[in-house]
Amino acid sequence: MKRILIFIILLCPFFVVKSQNGGGITVFGTIYQGDTIPMSYLEPVIVKGYISPLTLDEQKKYSKLIRNVKKTYPIAKQANGLFNAYVSMIDKAQNDAQSEKIRKQAFSDVKNKFEYDCKKLTKTQGKLLSKLVYRQTGYSSYSLIKTFGGGLRATFASATSKAMGIDLKGTYDPQSNEEDRMIERIIYCIETGKL
Repeated sequence: MKRILIFIILLCPFFVVKSQNGGGITVFGTIYQGDTIPMSYLEPVIVKGYISPLTLDEQKKYSKLIRNVKKTYPIAKQANGLFNAYVSMIDKAQNDAQSEKIRKQAFSDVKNKFEYDCKKLTKTQGKLLSKLVYRQTGYSSYSLIKTFGGGLRATFASATSKAMGIDLKGTYDPQSNEEDRMIERIIYCIETGKL
């Protein structure tokens, strides 16, 4: 038994040397701070987090949020389309008078197109629409009204909506706001056809 053990101990270095000199694979590499690091390109991956089971109250709140996003998101998308169209028209305007005329026309068109739909929204849906408008355009509802309708209209609209609990100067930040993060998930599901 001792002879076999000694024989195995003596052969171990040869096996290690043999395994290190054997075939191998060739990979792309890059040199970073004087060290060679293997490198490969991977397909993009969508990382989804685990959502813990919701309580009954959380399910009701989430279902309501889904319903509200489904109602207000199309309005925000249409508003973004009109905003982009009018901004490009204003950029092509030849003088200030023409751009002011386009701004007034834009305000009138947006008011005529969305006034009826916005009057049917609840207070919660109004808050959500303000956030979604910011998400789509990158500007608060207040600044859009000020740009196209003037400062007096923007101040009046802000005061009126603030009395109802809606902040037209509010922003949309899914990185730090939990509700905005949930809204972003719902929008992703809507756009990918899962809702």
